[in-house]
Amino acid sequence: MYFFEQIKDRFSKWFDFDIKLEEKYIRRISIAVFYIIIAIILTINFFPNRIDLEVGEVSKSDIVAPRTVTFIDQKKTEQLEDIAVESASKVYEEDKSLSRRILSEIDNLFNTVLSEQINYTKEDIEQLKKSTLTKIKEENNIKIGTDDLRLLLKSDLEKISDFQSTSKKIMEDILKQRIFPENLSEVHNDINQLALETNFTKEYRLVLANILSNYVQPNMILDLEATEDRQEDALKQVEPVKRTVLKGENIIRKGDIVSQDDMRVLEALGLRKPGINYVNLLGVLLTLSVLVLLLGFYTKFYATQVWENINQLILVETLIILVVLLAKIISIFQPAYMVYLVPTAIISILIKVLVDTRIALVITAFTSFLIALVFGSLYIAAAAAFVGGIVGIISVSDVSQRSDLIRAGFNVSLVLVVFITGLTLMDFSNNWIELIWSIVMGVLNGIFVAILANGLLPYLESIFNLTSSVKLLELSNPSHPLLKRLLVEAPGTYHHSIIVGNLAENAADKIGADSLLTRVGAYFHDIGKLKRPYFFSDNQFGGDNPHDKISPNLSSLIIKSHVKDGLEMAEKHNLPKAVKDIIEQHQGTGLISFFYGEALKESKHDNINENDFRYDGPKPQSKEAALIMLADTVEAAVRSKNFSKNNHNRIEIFVKELIKEKLNDGQLEESSLTLKELDLIADSFVQILTGIYHQRVEYPDRLLKEMKEVDKNDQSQNK
Repeated sequence: MYFFEQIKDRFSKWFDFDIKLEEKYIRRISIAVFYIIIAIILTINFFPNRIDLEVGEVSKSDIVAPRTVTFIDQKKTEQLEDIAVESASKVYEEDKSLSRRILSEIDNLFNTVLSEQINYTKEDIEQLKKSTLTKIKEENNIKIGTDDLRLLLKSDLEKISDFQSTSKKIMEDILKQRIFPENLSEVHNDINQLALETNFTKEYRLVLANILSNYVQPNMILDLEATEDRQEDALKQVEPVKRTVLKGENIIRKGDIVSQDDMRVLEALGLRKPGINYVNLLGVLLTLSVLVLLLGFYTKFYATQVWENINQLILVETLIILVVLLAKIISIFQPAYMVYLVPTAIISILIKVLVDTRIALVITAFTSFLIALVFGSLYIAAAAAFVGGIVGIISVSDVSQRSDLIRAGFNVSLVLVVFITGLTLMDFSNNWIELIWSIVMGVLNGIFVAILANGLLPYLESIFNLTSSVKLLELSNPSHPLLKRLLVEAPGTYHHSIIVGNLAENAADKIGADSLLTRVGAYFHDIGKLKRPYFFSDNQFGGDNPHDKISPNLSSLIIKSHVKDGLEMAEKHNLPKAVKDIIEQHQGTGLISFFYGEALKESKHDNINENDFRYDGPKPQSKEAALIMLADTVEAAVRSKNFSKNNHNRIEIFVKELIKEKLNDGQLEESSLTLKELDLIADSFVQILTGIYHQRVEYPDRLLKEMKEVDKNDQSQNK
């Protein structure tokens, strides 16, 4: 327990945000950190290969589909698309200017040969180096081999002329056909055949065939744009091949060799994620951004209590992170029924008890969406989480003791069992084992909720300086050590605190304040008087008044010290911050008027400072603290008066005058109480005080004697 106390103290200091940094910056930082942590939990796969298998390996166990999934079989779809593209006919366009260009190039070849013959004799041509012939080819863009060029250069004019005309005629005949790129090899065969049919010698026929083969080109040109359009039309006609894997279906059996097709099924089910899916990552982040923004705007405009209270805001964020992290851990396990184990109702119950019902409902819905994202957009998980959370909120609508939290957990189990059974039967595949396990998960869910909610509540109260109704009810028990001491050591103060509690609680109900906190705060507001009980009029029963022997200044210091002493006792007994605030603020900066007046009487000089006779404050910061200040003042003042008749009217005037004095003294200016609420408070006080200090009936002497005689007879008969 010492270890947990140390943790509590450390976190209490961290979360006491009434220091240094402005709240708006702390709020922004907390929201940013919250977003980052949730994003990390949702997007990072803590176990990258949930099923550590590769293609070609032997499976060591049966792998069953945890849920029904329909996905596109990319491989088969791509095969159909390839077939569609290949079957789509290509679009060609005839190049009508090709024949003229090729014939011009052939003329250029022979003109070059004739022009080069002038520069060389036949003997020189025989001696020409291959590099020289290559240079001639490159300068004149000739598309024949060097040996063929050498043969033409050696030919006489008549031979060249005949060779030129034959080449052009054959080329013209060939280009009259429709030549496609894919049948160019067939054209080359035709050229070789036509060259063999000429009257030239063998070597000239080979040169002719080479010339024609080098210069011939397809005259049917592929229209890329039109072809691509036709292929796209063909692709549009291909329907994606969808494959459905049913929940409970055996994907891979023990001993089977894992195929590529098996791996695609595992990836579709999210059981194997070999790499980062950036598209999926972007989708999760966008979804999370929308959810966080909506929650932020709702909190800012409709749950200002949480938005303005940093402790409550961080509590909500911490609980969401805790539940989402639990869901992430549970998602590691393969069976589909594990989704029903996520104890979302923990967050619903704790926020309902510690903060507010409306924000608990909104946070339950928000967390349910996050849980769906954890399980790969499985919204059955969200439905179960939401139902469990709502049941938890309803179950703790009237908490009076910690055992109510356990009862809430069992309520969650009961409703989840029915709900999960209904969900399973809607898509039932005669898998009774899965149905039983799903029901077991629902039961365990509620048990975990009961254990965790009950166990976390006291630590969350201490760490975040929050006070639950359970804690307040425990404090209101008269057996609390401080209240027992008050009853024994300062009975007048104890009686006074009880009446103040009744007054303040009833008034709190009238104005919509926290009546339970008001009553508990009233019980403890004067515990500081335990240090010197006999210095306070509550506990002086006709004996000597110790103030008669000391100066008014010292008396004032002693009276004021009960606030500081009360805070020290509250700290020692770990009272909640809300109660400590009431102890500190219940006197505000009020004037200790009696001793101030005594000091003025005794002083011979005008050197009395009124502030020395005022409490140190602060003034009440809440309606509850202000109610206790007013009830404290009214109860003490009315008790000191003798209201023997016409009690109601006299008490009403007196109470309203006392409240007016506090109002004029500025003690209520920071408590947010309105004038209308002050009227309701006054009426409530008057109603109760009139009942306490009503005029009693005076019994005549004769009736008293008769009652005593009856009493004696009863006692004698009992003997």
